[in-house]
Amino acid sequence: MGELFDKVELDTALSLIRQTNRLAQSEPGETDPIVITFVHGWKNNASLTNDNVKGFSVALQEVYRRFGKTHHVIGIYIGWRGDLVRSYLPVARQFSYFNREATAVRVPGATLASALTQIAARTHENSRALAVFIGHSFGGLLLERALSEATASQIAQATISSQEAATAQSESEAKRDTLAADLAVDSRADLVIFINPAGAATEAKQMLDFLTSNRYRYQPNAGQDAATGSPDLDRPLFVSLTSTADMATKLAMPIGHGLPFLGFKMNGSFRDLNQVPGQKYELACFDPHRSAPSWELKTKEEGAQSQGAYFMSTAPHMQVLQSHLMLKAVGASQMIVSSTGQKLQIEDPNAIAECSRELLNKQHLNVISTFRLVDSGTCFAVQERPNRCNGTPYWLMEIDPDVVPDHGTIFTGRFISFLIDTFFRTPGGKPLQRLRPQLMSDSTAGTKGPASSGH
Repeated sequence: MGELFDKVELDTALSLIRQTNRLAQSEPGETDPIVITFVHGWKNNASLTNDNVKGFSVALQEVYRRFGKTHHVIGIYIGWRGDLVRSYLPVARQFSYFNREATAVRVPGATLASALTQIAARTHENSRALAVFIGHSFGGLLLERALSEATASQIAQATISSQEAATAQSESEAKRDTLAADLAVDSRADLVIFINPAGAATEAKQMLDFLTSNRYRYQPNAGQDAATGSPDLDRPLFVSLTSTADMATKLAMPIGHGLPFLGFKMNGSFRDLNQVPGQKYELACFDPHRSAPSWELKTKEEGAQSQGAYFMSTAPHMQVLQSHLMLKAVGASQMIVSSTGQKLQIEDPNAIAECSRELLNKQHLNVISTFRLVDSGTCFAVQERPNRCNGTPYWLMEIDPDVVPDHGTIFTGRFISFLIDTFFRTPGGKPLQRLRPQLMSDSTAGTKGPASSGH
């Protein structure tokens, strides 16, 4: 029902974060905390014998192995009743999909939203500490529902306060507005990751529309590596990833939404593509890396979709919402797009041999990161989707089955390394730091104005 089992658990987590922040301040060098909060999904719970509990512990160990010399690592596991039916009843367990989806919709509320806000705010008592939220399966749906409204409000408040601080009539007014902006920034996570999320794309689209209409871009390392506005500095605030082999979200989710879809359709709840004044329904696009960064998709031929289409698919499975593609090397001079099978001829064989972003980008591929599988050494790259509609800080992409083989197998060395190499580091290879957690409002092409203050 969304209530805490025991408030002491949250108080204990918040106390641990504060103790670690104080420890970091007293130690020489940089030992600022990375606080990772994980919400499990369908067929899982908080039992100590649960695979997700054990897998999350393994993931934390890998983060510590990579960053333990410069960061303390804290893990917070948020449990809910995602596994209602015992494993010895496999058929009944599969049909628990409908009941558990309803629960994942019901659980997010004031209790969970305030807990997440407190975790982020307590983490950011140290201005260099990082708060990362991760949700899997229905845990992604649960997390997105808990965060979307709060995050949009925090971003809007930070934007308004920063604008007021810039035009303040006195120093005291400027300090007041700057403090309000800082508080709003500190109350949200630095990075939110949804893994094989099981919610309809209608959940993500509202946040995408909000970021698009305000032309936001997120550059937490601005001023560290390059001048503000450099495409290399654009990082995600939200990341939604799904495996091309995830049959639960590719097939089971549309089947589960079939009857509700018919009901909504018969009741006239869905909006169709329309250009009638006062009734317009289209898809707004924003990509700050284009000379004309804002435009609209108005027809199906252009890629626009009706509201019903968003209800029948998860967001990262929809090509029109995808911001990035995963490329996989399949030889010395060829890569394929994991989501489509399209083959790309690589002109310089050293680009694959060295798994080099710089060499791949000499071919104008707009690769933002590369990584190798920890066991096979296969080279992968993450590329900005050509002609994308979504260039916001909400990244969406399908990933290769070699990285995530199905819906539930996520705590593998391959996937954990991919997350760290792609999202915990800058394109230049430096660890992600919270130097200036700024959302930038790209108010005019080529001009960027701060949407929130930084530390």
